[in-house]
Amino acid sequence: MKVGLANIFSFRPHVEQLFFLSKVLQDAGHEVFYLTCDAAVDNCYPRAIKGSSKLKECAKCIMGGVRSYTGHSVTAIGRGKYDELPEAVLDELALSSSCTLTRTESESEWGDEPVLQVRRSLHIPIARTYASAKRWIEDNALEGVICFNGRMDLTRAVTYACEQTNVPYITHERPWFSQGLHLTPNANCLSLKAVGDMVATFDDRPLTLAQARIAGKLVGERFLQRNSLEWRLYNKNPEPAPWPLSSLGPRVLVLPSSKNEFAGHAEWKSGWIDNTQALDDFFEAFGIAPSQVVVRCHPNWAEKIGQVGGERSLTLYREWAKRRAIHCISSEQKANTYDLIQQADIVVLNGGSSAVEAGVCGKQVICLGPSTYDRAGFVRAFADKTAMYEARARIDLDPEQIIRKTLRFLYVRSHRHPQFVDFVHPIETTRYTYYQGADASRLIRMFQTGELAADDPTYAVDDSDESEIVELLKKKSWDKLADYPMPRLKLPKLEIKRRPAFFWVDDFRARLPRGDRG
Repeated sequence: MKVGLANIFSFRPHVEQLFFLSKVLQDAGHEVFYLTCDAAVDNCYPRAIKGSSKLKECAKCIMGGVRSYTGHSVTAIGRGKYDELPEAVLDELALSSSCTLTRTESESEWGDEPVLQVRRSLHIPIARTYASAKRWIEDNALEGVICFNGRMDLTRAVTYACEQTNVPYITHERPWFSQGLHLTPNANCLSLKAVGDMVATFDDRPLTLAQARIAGKLVGERFLQRNSLEWRLYNKNPEPAPWPLSSLGPRVLVLPSSKNEFAGHAEWKSGWIDNTQALDDFFEAFGIAPSQVVVRCHPNWAEKIGQVGGERSLTLYREWAKRRAIHCISSEQKANTYDLIQQADIVVLNGGSSAVEAGVCGKQVICLGPSTYDRAGFVRAFADKTAMYEARARIDLDPEQIIRKTLRFLYVRSHRHPQFVDFVHPIETTRYTYYQGADASRLIRMFQTGELAADDPTYAVDDSDESEIVELLKKKSWDKLADYPMPRLKLPKLEIKRRPAFFWVDDFRARLPRGDRG
């Protein structure tokens, strides 16, 4: 099979992981071709988020990109003439990046002039990348393409070229818990279908003791803030947070998270312009008074991502809480979110990962809008206002079942949904070890069927094995859970190295900040 591999941005560790996939394919006899940028465009997500010059950013990107691994079968984005795409299409392809780069929080902000300016600045780069990707696919008679991310501007241009040429594609990203690879067939990395189908499939399938221990370890590490392999860590060095209200009725904790990355993604479309409208509808439907509610604004909104701060999100929630006379804990405050979760009766989110902490504590978890867990049995998810008035909307879930199904969800996200879990192991957030033995047929089947198979399809015959971990969760034995040694197969290592002239690149980049800044 002829497979194209594209990683337009040289973010760590994604180029290395793309080259791992190319190695797996080549070792199985498949032919591979690469697409890179080589400074062909005048703007892109990495330059815009960091505010860096073309000279500086493009030089870093080329040195860290696919050419530092191989000089064979590499095609660059063209600098010549290209066929222009309709403006409406360009706007659609640039929408997600433009909203992330300006950190919008409400759909009402999508048409703000600063957001539009960013979107327009990406039109020509996207059009140029699309034309080059289409030509690359056709010239090399590619039968499948693997592309990093697929959401952000130039990467979206590559997947759009695949769609227009009817070539199946797979997007790759770093998974939530780092081990393995997040692979998505024929959609970008935020797509809900593959993960949602898998979550629903395994929701009623009990875990073995070994599987439950792995899921429990992930929980324990999060509560102890030892989850150092996740991409971003929030609420560092928190201060104890007693519940700040003394009113009667269930305690309601609202933990909102940013929505800008999901802008324009059909699978993430909700029935509200922004989450504050959803909260108003939820409080009305469930008879919740402002005096029962605490809003804990996301710590991320007090931080800059690149050169952009989270003021839009923070202002939206602060002003909304002030109008409603709701107690608001601001993003920069050090209040321990995990303390608040354990004291709450109801935890309300709009897709954030803190649903798992609430779930393993047996809390009533409410999600307003789409999420990766809205088909999991530990949450009540509402897509719009009407859903809040359906017959079973007000019926609480059983706390023990919430805990069990949260564990099962965590195992799906850590060891079923990621692919090649036994062959891609993190050392640090941006450093990995790779092992021999990964089966290329898993990728080929994905191209052929458009379906994602569970990396670990096994499960227990009953729930007796996972009960041991459920009991530890009830006791909040975070240390005992976190100390479980993660089992690993003994496999020979697979060397994934840059070309000799570029060996110095990784040592240099290791000194740079991780995330969107390096």
